[in-house]
Amino acid sequence: MSNDGLIEGKGLTFNVLGLRLHAKQWGDPEGIPTIALHGWLDNANTFDRLAPLIPELNLVALDFAGHGLSTHRAEGVHYHPIYDIQEVLAVANELNWHQFNVIGHSMGASIASELAALFPDRVRASVQIDGFLATGGVSAEERIEQTRVAIEKILKPHHQARVFPDQQTMAKRVTEATDQTIEASSVLVARGHKQVEGGITWRSDPRIRYPTPLRHTRDQINLLLKDSTSPSLLIVAEQGDEWYQGEISLAREHHPNLQVERMPGPHHIHLEPGYFDQVAVFIRHFLNLDGGPKGATTT
Repeated sequence: MSNDGLIEGKGLTFNVLGLRLHAKQWGDPEGIPTIALHGWLDNANTFDRLAPLIPELNLVALDFAGHGLSTHRAEGVHYHPIYDIQEVLAVANELNWHQFNVIGHSMGASIASELAALFPDRVRASVQIDGFLATGGVSAEERIEQTRVAIEKILKPHHQARVFPDQQTMAKRVTEATDQTIEASSVLVARGHKQVEGGITWRSDPRIRYPTPLRHTRDQINLLLKDSTSPSLLIVAEQGDEWYQGEISLAREHHPNLQVERMPGPHHIHLEPGYFDQVAVFIRHFLNLDGGPKGATTT
C-alpha cells in the first residue's frame, strides 16, 4: 500500500488481486475502521461532503474497479458484486482490519448489505444510503435472460464514451440525465474524468453499463439477510431511487437487526447541499458517536 497527501482526504492505493485500487481517507487514523463504497458510475469523491462530518471514523472510501482512478477489469471479466466484495475484503486485509464498519451508497449500499450478510464476522455495522440488496422487481426468468445478454455484450468490442469540452459541460450533462444538482455532479466529475484528444471523457469502464450476470433471486436474498447479525441502518431518500424500495418490508422481515430511517431528498442525499448534514446526523446517532449507551461501535 502506498499513500500521499494529507490526513484529511489523502490519497491511498492498494495493489490487490491483480488490480490497483485507489481510495481516499478521512478522519482519525486511530478511529473506528470504516470502508465507504460509492454508487454505480460514481467514485470516492461521493463522500467529500459527508466524511468530514464523521471525523471519529478512520474512513477509507474506495474507487471500485472500473470507476474513478482504479484500474479496469481484464478483458472478458464481468463487473459483478462478488468481485467487488472480494476486493473490499482484500483492502481490509491490507489495512489489517479484521472488523470494520461499512457505509455504502446506491450500488455500494447493495454491496455493503451483501458483504455484511456473507461475512458477519468481519462487519461491525453497516450503513446503506438509498440502496439495499434487492432484485429491483426482476424475476428469476429475467435474471437468466440478463446473464445471456451479459455474455453477448462482453464478447463485442466496447466503444469510447462521449467526449466533452470541459468539466462544466460534463457535469451539466450529468444533471440532465439524473436528479443531481450541479453542486453534486461537479464533485464526481472532478475525479471521474480524463483528458483525451478533443477534450475530456469518463475514466470509468464503458462495460460497467452492461447487464450483470448471475444475480441473486429474492429467495436467495432472504436467506442471505438472515445471516446479517451486525447492526444495519438503511437511510431512504424519499425522492431517490425506487429500484429497492418495494422490497424494504421484505428486508426488514428477514434481517434480524435492520433500522430504517426516511428523509426527504434526492438519490445523492449524502452529497447534495441541504441534505448531507442530516445523513451525518443519522449515521452519528446509529454509530453512537455522540455518547450514550454502547451501540454499533462495539463488538
